[in-house]
Amino acid sequence: MNLGTVAAIRSGLVLSRKLSREISSYRYPLLNLRAIHPDGYILPDSLEVFYATELLRQEYLTQQGDIIIRLSIPYTAILIDTDMTGMVVSSNFAIIRLNQKYMLPEYLLWLLNTPDTKRKIYENSSSNMLSAVRPTFFAELEVLHLPLADQEKIAKLNLLAKQEIQLLKKLADEKERYYVAVIEHAQKNMRRKIHDDQKRY
Repeated sequence: MNLGTVAAIRSGLVLSRKLSREISSYRYPLLNLRAIHPDGYILPDSLEVFYATELLRQEYLTQQGDIIIRLSIPYTAILIDTDMTGMVVSSNFAIIRLNQKYMLPEYLLWLLNTPDTKRKIYENSSSNMLSAVRPTFFAELEVLHLPLADQEKIAKLNLLAKQEIQLLKKLADEKERYYVAVIEHAQKNMRRKIHDDQKRY
């Protein structure tokens, strides 16, 4: 089944077409490339402010359940939750809006990040210098259609895996900071001992 049969897919807004040259009342958070972590989540502190010349159409603003995928390397896909709605999506991304009667966003998120799909994206983008992929590629992308109950199982397993990996990374970071502190403390004690021994003589 082609993804385009169960989803509306389009590129984000070409910002220059709606950019106000001065501060306006049409103020939006802007989803930019820097705000997307390679592991697939948004960095809120990296969001920019976009002042538009007019009220923007909803099709260019993030909605709950949207899949936003970067059109250039590393083609990161993210899922929009309730806390990240109403952001302007730039033309660096494709917006995938599913008919959730047929496919769950959490399942599609897993599909888009599988090695097989990533390989297909790379192969499709290898013909141009910027390694960019067109939104139409995703409309034509063959996806495995499963019953919603099976999609939900895969989505939950994927979420659990991501949560565990994040916890392990956090633990590793904390361990690294702990050992750095222990080594620095030991080094200070050694220097103090050397200094005290030198004073004796």
